[in-house]
Amino acid sequence: MRLALFDLDDTLLDGDCSARWNLWMIEQGWISDAETFMARAELMQQAYHAEKLKLEEYLAMTLKPLRGRRVVDVQKEVERFVATHLQPRIFDQAWACLESHRQAGDTMVLISASSRHLVAPMAVTLGIDHVLAVEPSVESGINEQARYTGGSEGIFSYRGGKVLRLQQWLAEQQVTPSHITFYSDSRNDLPLLQYVDCPVAVNPDPVLAEVASVEGWRCLDWRTPSHIVSPHALDKHFSMSAPAISS
Repeated sequence: MRLALFDLDDTLLDGDCSARWNLWMIEQGWISDAETFMARAELMQQAYHAEKLKLEEYLAMTLKPLRGRRVVDVQKEVERFVATHLQPRIFDQAWACLESHRQAGDTMVLISASSRHLVAPMAVTLGIDHVLAVEPSVESGINEQARYTGGSEGIFSYRGGKVLRLQQWLAEQQVTPSHITFYSDSRNDLPLLQYVDCPVAVNPDPVLAEVASVEGWRCLDWRTPSHIVSPHALDKHFSMSAPAISS
């Protein structure tokens, strides 16, 4: 099995799905004190980009508006949100890259620090079969009565947690990949980028751009129309320098 892993926010998607979903929830009246909520969210975004975000605090705030809402009702809202606010913001080069990996027969995984209720519908839109994301907790319910608790559970797919979640998923699938490529924009993904065979920096933040330059990683700017990547070209680029997969 050859794996192609993709971060979502600012990698395949021009923007952050969680930040846009926060605005959507305000528009729907799900958040009472919108000004305080957005001020806290902005501070947490700044902490994220400085590698100082405590994800559990961000999740506690942003998942709270889901508490008590039926999963099926939230899903309908998310589907509308994805179609109108996210799908138009997928980079053209992202579509081309995904199709190249699909044609090559690679198994594609969307791996994100955003919540599954947002990431899974995006995976469907992108044609990606496998999702590793933050898991929002759900109360047991009969048929369509399951409701969100407003909390989360399991290992966060964030920073080093992405490596742990990938290892966990591979163990569950009972497969050992022969090659792993990972596309990301963020310094927060350095643990996974350093773990895989073929790290690719896409629209990199300054820290990741510097690391990519030092390490000789492929660096792509999908905010311009000139870069369309082929997985075979990446293989050639890394064939002489890529280390074996870490354990």
